[in-house]
This record gives sequence, structure tokens and C-alpha cells, in this order.
Amino acid sequence: MSDSKPLNTPISYRSSLSRHDGDTLPKPFLYRSIIGALQYLVLTQLELAFGFNRACQFMQSPTTTHWSAVKIILRYLHHIPHHGLFIRPTSSLDISAFSNSNWDGCLDDHRSTTDYYIFLGDNLISWNSKKQQVVTRYSPELIWLQSLLRELYIFPLQPP
Repeated sequence: MSDSKPLNTPISYRSSLSRHDGDTLPKPFLYRSIIGALQYLVLTQLELAFGFNRACQFMQSPTTTHWSAVKIILRYLHHIPHHGLFIRPTSSLDISAFSNSNWDGCLDDHRSTTDYYIFLGDNLISWNSKKQQVVTRYSPELIWLQSLLRELYIFPLQPP
């Protein structure tokens, strides 16, 4: 990996992995152990959430194509050691939320992957990426967050 070419993104949102792609890996243990190690990075490297989610879907029987997708994530990580999740002091207590869905994104079960990100001021405080049966909105998360802020006597000037 030390001689790998740099990549700007860990995986394309247009990538279409299927459980039927490629040949079965002779040593699936390596695939599973690398996915396990990546699990901790996803907590601070948000851009990995989608690719990690896709790679986790093939843990039971990974193939050479899935391994290639994981190597793309590793090549991306090798060239961005300075990235991370930074919390900065801010005077803004406004809540902003963003979500994204790729309807019918999985070739195997035709379910979508939905991501959401919630910011308090400029700081990211909550995020998620998961497979859905239907496209959903994350208003329950926002309602809970507003309630939590009220308990802490923090009152944003604008609604989320």
C-alpha cells in the first residue's frame, strides 16, 4: 500500500457492488479483519461511512470485487492521514440537518442507503448511514436533539 496512487474519494456513490460479483476470496479472514479495523475509523472519518456500509454487506462471503472496493478505501486512507473530526468553539447554536438517499441502490435487495448528518453550529454532532426499506426522514432525531438542548438550557435562535 505504501506505493499506492492517491484517491480523492473512498468509494463512488455510483459504485454498484453485488454479492454475485467476482470470485470467492480464498482467505475471507483478511477481508473481515480489515473491515473490523475500519469500524473504528468510521467514527471520526465521516467520508468512509458509505463505503464502509457497502463493504460490510458482504462479510459473509466476500469476493475479489469486494476486496478491490476495500483496497480503494485503504488507498484513500493512506493518503489522508491529516483528516479527522474536529470540534471547534462556536457561538452559534443553530441546528442544521442534511440527508441523502440512493433509492434502489443495492443490486441484490433493491433497498436504499440513507445517510444523515446533524450540525450544531459548525460542528458535526450526529451522523448515520444505513440501509432502509423505504426512504425516510430523520425528524425523530432532530426532535430528540431539540429536547436534549432544552434540558441543557440551550435554545437555538432558529428551528432546525
